[in-house]
Amino acid sequence: MQNLYYEPSVESLKLRKLQDAVSTVMSVESFTILQGGDQPLVQFSGALIASDQDAAFDKVSARLENLGYTPLLYEKDGQHILQVVPGIQDTRTGKPWVNLVLFILTLLSVLFIGALNEGGNPLANLGDLWIGLPFAGTLLSILTAHELSHYFVGRRYGSPVSLPYFIPLPLSIFGTMGALIVQRGPMRSRKALFDIGIAGPLGGLVLAIPLLIIGLSLSEVQPLPLDQSFFMEGNSLLYFLIKLLIFGQPLPANGLDVFLHPIAFAAWAGLLVTALNLFPIGQFDGGHITYAMWGRKAWTVARIFVMLSFLWGGLLLLQGNNAGGTWIIWGILGSFMGARHPPPLNDLTTLDAKRTALGWLTVLLFLTILVPIPLRIIAP
Repeated sequence: MQNLYYEPSVESLKLRKLQDAVSTVMSVESFTILQGGDQPLVQFSGALIASDQDAAFDKVSARLENLGYTPLLYEKDGQHILQVVPGIQDTRTGKPWVNLVLFILTLLSVLFIGALNEGGNPLANLGDLWIGLPFAGTLLSILTAHELSHYFVGRRYGSPVSLPYFIPLPLSIFGTMGALIVQRGPMRSRKALFDIGIAGPLGGLVLAIPLLIIGLSLSEVQPLPLDQSFFMEGNSLLYFLIKLLIFGQPLPANGLDVFLHPIAFAAWAGLLVTALNLFPIGQFDGGHITYAMWGRKAWTVARIFVMLSFLWGGLLLLQGNNAGGTWIIWGILGSFMGARHPPPLNDLTTLDAKRTALGWLTVLLFLTILVPIPLRIIAP
């Protein structure tokens, strides 16, 4: 008689370990090997055992990470689905010296534009750069507060988020295209997605609104220079109401408008950038928030908003209002970003009541700082 010995394959051993890890939090009804090999991609279907879905996900995530896997948790057709994907998130966050160089270049760019706006000429006299300090200091403070709020909340969740990358643009009206942080891989959960997404706008507004009030207090109401071309900033509801409280009259009106101190203009720009970031599209901050609140329904919201951006921009252009071009550009940017926000790793656990309420308050806040007609050129 001959004894036969079959050595288990690497795939079967790995599959057994994955099953052991998943079974600690899930009652598995079936599984499917989506991709074979030494590192199989496996999908488990069933129901989570634990009532605390966040804790269950954290537990299985830690076990799977030790095996070199990343979990994706979501619901489909009334079942909980847990995909275990080979590989773990890249935790590298970039090289800080790159962030520093870009910040310095952006500082010089914004100082340059701020000086030009105040009648200086840094190209002829380098010392004129300091004239742009009130504008540059205000705008960069708001942008920095916005991005660092994202960064610190992201690090609290263990997300591999980078330091802010500032974008210099010396030929633009603000001297910068703003700043962004980079995250390698999807967010951990809807809660993390919401908290990281909302932190930036709230952090920026904490500075932008007081600085706007200070800047408007330093500004003056004067007749409009109707005999020459000039830029006119648009009103959001919040901006209009703050001007009404400070100056006691709606502006612009009756040939009068407020001529902005550099601090006020930079704070207005900071509010505009915040409103842009709150667009409910793709991976804008607003896209993060809407997906965290509504899941894949947010994809439909994004498509509708992009369509409305094009329609509103086209309507303004047909009326001869050059501000419509800004909305067309935003619509193109939204299309380029894409409507489909990627799901977080844990797409099963929904937001709690407090975060949902804060989300709706942020929607209202977005409507108060949205500028229907941004900067436009007024010709004589």
